[in-house]
Amino acid sequence: MFNPDDLVPTDECDGNLPVLYRDFSDSHPDFEMDFRGDVVRRQLLEPTLGADGKPVFKSSVGCPAQEGTPTACANWNVSQPVITSAESFNQWYRDTPGVNMAFEQTLELVETQGANGLPFYRFSSTEFFPLRTDQGFGATPPGQNRNFLFTTEVHVTFTYVAGQRFTFRGDDDMWIFVNGKLAVDLGSMHDSKEAIIDFDAQAADLGIAVGRAYPMDIFHAERHTNASNFSIETNIACFTPAIVR
Repeated sequence: MFNPDDLVPTDECDGNLPVLYRDFSDSHPDFEMDFRGDVVRRQLLEPTLGADGKPVFKSSVGCPAQEGTPTACANWNVSQPVITSAESFNQWYRDTPGVNMAFEQTLELVETQGANGLPFYRFSSTEFFPLRTDQGFGATPPGQNRNFLFTTEVHVTFTYVAGQRFTFRGDDDMWIFVNGKLAVDLGSMHDSKEAIIDFDAQAADLGIAVGRAYPMDIFHAERHTNASNFSIETNIACFTPAIVR
């Protein structure tokens, strides 16, 4: 099982998140699928990280999200697959020669003053294309002037302080694990959607306690044209980059 102690913190502590992007082409069965998506799908993944600190495939179909909850399903069903198989999904966040190309970058959260005078930290883009058209597989899919079709992977640690929140808004898939447990479940291809981690409200489910440090593992995918949105807003002041062994 995943052990948070396997995350090795570095000496840095700031709002710069180390990111690993992996570029894909539309030859991959999960990227630029004929089906363009519908609603947020949950339970595509297992609720805990695997032994290697990576997400574990559970279902090709999942279930529609229950609005207003972090991980619950609605009481109706969907049937169209949105991930081909466990084998195809396992390539999303693992270096796979001939299938993806990896690029290390940094995503900076900028400090901003809130209406209450307290600072928060934010990154927001409605044109989220971190890879240039001369990187990876280039302008993909064909006919685009942007480099779509990529995944995003972030591993950090933070110290839990009462009142902390972490908000993500974007498309497509976004999964965030805290202490190895699923805290945000915005799977599948969909319009820009928002999810909030309220650490106090979710503390029991995440197994976290105030004053202790925990890993946060972020997994995102940009899988379909024609938009790419990515926004993070949080009052967590300090993230420490971590290395997954």
